[in-house]
Amino acid sequence: MYPWKSILSLDTQTKRPKYLQITDNVIKEVSAGRLQPGQKLPGTRMMAELLELNRKTVILAFDELLAQGWLEVIPSSGTFISKHLPVTKHHKIENNGFEKASGVPDLQNDFGFIPSYLPKSPTAIIMDGGSPDPRLAPIDWLYKESRSLVKSSRMAQKLLAYDGVQGDAILTKTLAKYLSETRGLSVSEKNIMITNGSQMGIFLASNSLIKTNDVVVVGSTSYDAAEWTFQYCGSKIHRITVDEEGINTDHLADLCQVQKVKIVYITPHHHFPTTVTLSNKRRMHLLQLSIKFGFTILEDDYDFDFHYKSNSILPLASLNSSGQVIYIGSFSKVFAPNLRIGYLVAHEHTIEILCRLRRIIDRQGDHLMQHVLAEAIQSGELNRHLKKTLHIYRQRRDNLVRLLNKHLREFVEFEISEGGMAIWVRFKGISLVSLKPVINKMGLYMDIDKDLAKDHNSLRMGFASLDEEEQERAILILVKAIGQLSS
Repeated sequence: MYPWKSILSLDTQTKRPKYLQITDNVIKEVSAGRLQPGQKLPGTRMMAELLELNRKTVILAFDELLAQGWLEVIPSSGTFISKHLPVTKHHKIENNGFEKASGVPDLQNDFGFIPSYLPKSPTAIIMDGGSPDPRLAPIDWLYKESRSLVKSSRMAQKLLAYDGVQGDAILTKTLAKYLSETRGLSVSEKNIMITNGSQMGIFLASNSLIKTNDVVVVGSTSYDAAEWTFQYCGSKIHRITVDEEGINTDHLADLCQVQKVKIVYITPHHHFPTTVTLSNKRRMHLLQLSIKFGFTILEDDYDFDFHYKSNSILPLASLNSSGQVIYIGSFSKVFAPNLRIGYLVAHEHTIEILCRLRRIIDRQGDHLMQHVLAEAIQSGELNRHLKKTLHIYRQRRDNLVRLLNKHLREFVEFEISEGGMAIWVRFKGISLVSLKPVINKMGLYMDIDKDLAKDHNSLRMGFASLDEEEQERAILILVKAIGQLSS
């Protein structure tokens, strides 16, 4: 007899009803070719005995399979796999599913220039390249506001349905006022698109602007995910030097004399990864060059809100009289990485075009959470959260500086960052490439980029996402690993 009990085994841990589990397993067996069209099944009474189940459960499963067309009943003969199903070649049970499938589609690109994400052990210490601490996010407040909106039938009907691609109308209007007050941007809601994080904004702008072989200028060190996007779009990437004043605009001017530049990508507030701030002199020069040579400035202001020494410097977009700047920001750094709400600010016509492109990759964002964010801005909850986290992150920065000076003074060089969530640290007398596997084995993962490690022997040490005790554990592991390599 067919091994019904092993084939139709049920998962007692799942909430899926038993009769639907039987239904699922029969469909899988037919699809794999192990149950053939016309094959007779035991009666419901016998099947119930074989499976050691209540007969009513089996009857429900058979009824469901009959309704879906997988079974047919022939009077006075019994229940059969439907003869109208296409015949599938039999596969061995151990070769079932995608795991060992041979018919993999021929993909156009393996995107080898983008490294795969490797999950870390839940017990590992992760010193990232500068992310917020999600434990500080106002989860209770966000949940309360979300629940309140969903309980309102009128708001739930609107916020949980399809809506505009540009973003929640309340948030775009609120954000226009907020950006004017905090960043000096003279914009209206027509100039704003809400995105799922800043990376979506970079992707949309790049795909709309770049043609194959267009020149995109980045710093000698730059944000890797932005570069992946430019590479995906088929651009030619040119690098220009970065020093203590940020990206060198004199070098950019020389390049523009001999090469048509399409985009200049910058992270001016705290250059990624070195954290230096673009000087006012170079900001003005960059804007002048964009007007003279007609290139677009893609301004990624990823951590504008976190400045510890003085007030934040206004973005280039606040001086964007010629419309040459596309400004990108995000609230993922403010609350938590998984709160995927960013924004893109540009000319009204540009926003209209980008909305069309966004329509084919993502119908719309999370309008419910966008509405909650608008309430956070209007009620002052955002400012309260920023004030609290700024204080905490400043203390964590100072603690990391203390630990580096105490334990690693002879091995590292760094400047104390005036803002952001990371310190740019250069290692001396020890190779980061060699250090990485050693600390990983000890349970510490750091943001060691292979190219930055090879060319600069430097990395970003994020201080925001680890408290003081976690920072000390991380640094002591680092000390131990360096000691092993140095001995």
